[in-house]
Amino acid sequence: MTTPKDILFELDHMVIKLGKYLRVLGYDAAWNIRLRTHELILKANREGRWFLTRNLQLSDRYPPAHRAMILRPEDPLEQLRAVCARFELDLQSGLFTKCIRCNIVLEDVPDKEQVRSRVHPHVLEQHDRFTRCPHCGTVFWPGSHVRNTCRKQGLSLPGERRTSNADR
Repeated sequence: MTTPKDILFELDHMVIKLGKYLRVLGYDAAWNIRLRTHELILKANREGRWFLTRNLQLSDRYPPAHRAMILRPEDPLEQLRAVCARFELDLQSGLFTKCIRCNIVLEDVPDKEQVRSRVHPHVLEQHDRFTRCPHCGTVFWPGSHVRNTCRKQGLSLPGERRTSNADR
């Protein structure tokens, strides 16, 4: 099983939503909409990243990527399933540990009073555990977006054990 520490991804503009899903899973998924495809490939090669794209003419028009995966599905969830299967990604250990905006590992907030000015009072009342991006300052908590994302991707909530159909 490939853990978030074991693999790096570079994505082109065609698969940015996939990149957000990979960040939700705790994987290092980089992209830069200002860079052209050949620049992204060179960056991926330099940094030892897997280049992910839907571009079928990759080998004809661009410098060779040392490691690349061309994705056929258009749907980002189907793309995620393909990447997870290809690399046998660990779907639980890094769940919600990265900022989906900055690709930076989140910090635990030891005292929720530290984020009082950054979240709605109802959120502060309802939740005790918060994390924060050390780069952009975005505050995260295990609210309905976490449940919805886990349900959509077929994942267990962080801290819950995965149940099989036999357990239900």
